[in-house]
Amino acid sequence: MSEYTDTKTAVSVSEALSIVKIGLETLRLRVIGEVSGFTGNRYPTRYFSLKDGDAVLKCVVWRNVYEAAAVDLKDGQEIEVVGKFSAYPARGELNFQVAKLYISGEGQLRMELAAREARLRAEGLFDAARKSMLPVYPLRIAVVTSPAGAVIHDITQTLQQRWPLAEILLYGVRVEGADAVAQIMAGLQAADASDAEVIILARGGGSFEDLLPFSDEALVRCIAGLNKPVVAGIGHEPDNSLADLVADVRVATPTAAAEAVSSPGIDTLTRLLASNSSSIHAAMRDQIQQRAERLAALASRPVFAGPAELLQVRSMMLDTAQQRLITCMTQGFVTQQQRVTHTHKRLQQAGASLLAPQRSKLEAVVGMLDALSPLKVLGRGYALVFDATDTRDVIDSVAAVTPGQGVQVRLQDGQLDCEVKGIVDEV
Repeated sequence: MSEYTDTKTAVSVSEALSIVKIGLETLRLRVIGEVSGFTGNRYPTRYFSLKDGDAVLKCVVWRNVYEAAAVDLKDGQEIEVVGKFSAYPARGELNFQVAKLYISGEGQLRMELAAREARLRAEGLFDAARKSMLPVYPLRIAVVTSPAGAVIHDITQTLQQRWPLAEILLYGVRVEGADAVAQIMAGLQAADASDAEVIILARGGGSFEDLLPFSDEALVRCIAGLNKPVVAGIGHEPDNSLADLVADVRVATPTAAAEAVSSPGIDTLTRLLASNSSSIHAAMRDQIQQRAERLAALASRPVFAGPAELLQVRSMMLDTAQQRLITCMTQGFVTQQQRVTHTHKRLQQAGASLLAPQRSKLEAVVGMLDALSPLKVLGRGYALVFDATDTRDVIDSVAAVTPGQGVQVRLQDGQLDCEVKGIVDEV
């Protein structure tokens, strides 16, 4: 701040206070003190004083800054404030305008938390690229929170209203205190090992110190290492815990977390199904109408409208072809029959002319054979003698028979069965 040292020229009171105002508003300080005279929530701005054993500093804080700090100020409370002086020339007042306020000692914790956040962010634990999408219509939802109190009631009630098809798996843990971090981590790991499809990590509102377990580095790394998506519903505004930053989805309250995992909800799904059902029915009606029109168009074609007429034409053509075939076949048969008859006559004539000389020769040979035939000899009174046991064996010598032997004598007109009585030598 530059020092104003002009004492030669007199200035007005308002100018003097304006000079002071300009100089003071460039000075930003962190101040610690005890709250006194807090006015409460009756005005857009809150007024109080900070005091120590030797001095009092009037302070003013806007409502949005006060609500963002999530601190319930009370007289006698020791706090830290960050801000600047502001002068009001019209009243000659000097106030300290608060931009941030913390419970005493919280400022150091916030700086440590900011450093931790920066380190983990540099490692990529908060990157959007590593976060998973929430499942649509999950049938099992794990909830890691305190088993007692309004939080679990709000979550279960919201899920039952929005998505009653889901089974809720509750992993009850302590959400504040010395062993809160260990219990929350154990609950998250058990939920991740279950058959749940998504995990809700929730707790209600609380002071900055109450919510410190949710910014523990071990817990943050535990959430980052889970396989299932995590929805953080930690009711603390406007500050974000590091669990909020590492979770796959961050919402403001436990109820909002239940809404996030049950989106779009059974009511929306019912309306969607009803809308889709109407669309399907409309599409089916359109298809049926189109098919009906197509069928009517096909039915009106001659082949379907009057098939008998088409068959009549084909039948007439078939009859004509049949008559032509019969005529051709009849004419063909007659011609072939005439050819066969003519050929038969020619064969008879040719056969007769070819056989006449051969017939004459045959008759001459037959006459010669007949003249030489044994039967002709038999006709002249001769006979043939055969052995009775072998009629093929002609007996031509008396030496071939013995007395008592049976013989067969063949004459011209028959045969005699005889027995040799005796043998007479040649006379």
